[in-house]
Amino acid sequence: MRKGVFFMSYLRKRGNRWYFTIEIGEGGKRKRKELAGGRTKAEAEAARARAMVELEVNGTYVEPTKKTLDEFAAEFFADNNRSVHANTIKSYKSIYDHHIGPAIGSHRLRLIKPRTLQNLLNEKKDEGLSRSTVSSIHTVLKRMFVYASDFCEYIHRNPAQNIHVPKYTQPPRIVSAFSPRQVEEIFKRFPQGHQFFLPLAISYHTGARFGECCALTWQDVDFDLRELSISKTVIQTPDGLIVQDTPKTSSSFRCVPIGKTLISILRTEKARQAAARLAGIGFRDNYIVHDRHGRLMGGNAIRFFNMYCKKFGEGFSIHSMRHTHATMLLEAGEDLELVSKRLGHSSIDTTARTYSHVLEARKERSRHLLDNIL
Repeated sequence: MRKGVFFMSYLRKRGNRWYFTIEIGEGGKRKRKELAGGRTKAEAEAARARAMVELEVNGTYVEPTKKTLDEFAAEFFADNNRSVHANTIKSYKSIYDHHIGPAIGSHRLRLIKPRTLQNLLNEKKDEGLSRSTVSSIHTVLKRMFVYASDFCEYIHRNPAQNIHVPKYTQPPRIVSAFSPRQVEEIFKRFPQGHQFFLPLAISYHTGARFGECCALTWQDVDFDLRELSISKTVIQTPDGLIVQDTPKTSSSFRCVPIGKTLISILRTEKARQAAARLAGIGFRDNYIVHDRHGRLMGGNAIRFFNMYCKKFGEGFSIHSMRHTHATMLLEAGEDLELVSKRLGHSSIDTTARTYSHVLEARKERSRHLLDNIL
């Protein structure tokens, strides 16, 4: 046994439960603890054995937590709010509140087994949730239980270590991209000068996410090289809008070549803002995109546009401009890797999965081409 650690243990039954008592420490600093071992003597002996092993390995014994998963979740979100992006923690909390907490939030943290968590994932799939949503639940469970076992040491083993997303066999979701006619209709409805025009135009010409468009400053535009530097994003929090210095993923940091049309649009807007400043009318910051009050634009401001998009069918929103940009490039024969980097995807596989329907159409055109030339 580790030097300096003194261990004695006693078993006794009290009521319908068995308890074991341990003495930990050395010399006059020994402390006696009586701990619940289980409903049977065998369970108590097993609990005692685990305590002995922990003492031998670590030189100390951590009493199992009595927290429920809900209680631990409150601690997890409060602690990680300081180190995880605000948008990410907001998404994690939404997943927990809607899918995890209602199902197993009242369970004791230390009593949750791998089968409990795997059953939860399987049940969510059976309820008809998409693979994306179930994957998000899987991610949150993994993050929470790593924190509980490795950081807080509330539990000895991580029950989420080997859980997996259930197998899905449905075809990949086809993203919604605007047709040329719809794009023309949108810019006719929201022309230059309208608060929605700039984020729509930037997303259409670059494939940038809406939050990335709103976070752009004039320093991010190189008019000579015709490039746009994307390194920030705007996110909505309960306390208002914030500009997050790090976008969605590390690959979201990127420099995007832009065409003459967007350069012309940006030159016009920069001149308009400069004239407004000289006249003492708003635009006191250096952002490119503003709402109709001259303030930083966020998700709430674009809700009207997303409602407007319902006329085109299900799934259309401001994000569809990004999909439209990517679809147009791929249909024109642009290299998949270059499109992936332009969009800021974490991997080329993400791009291939998202736009698989476009790639299949390209394969079909290749077959026709081969039939005609060979």
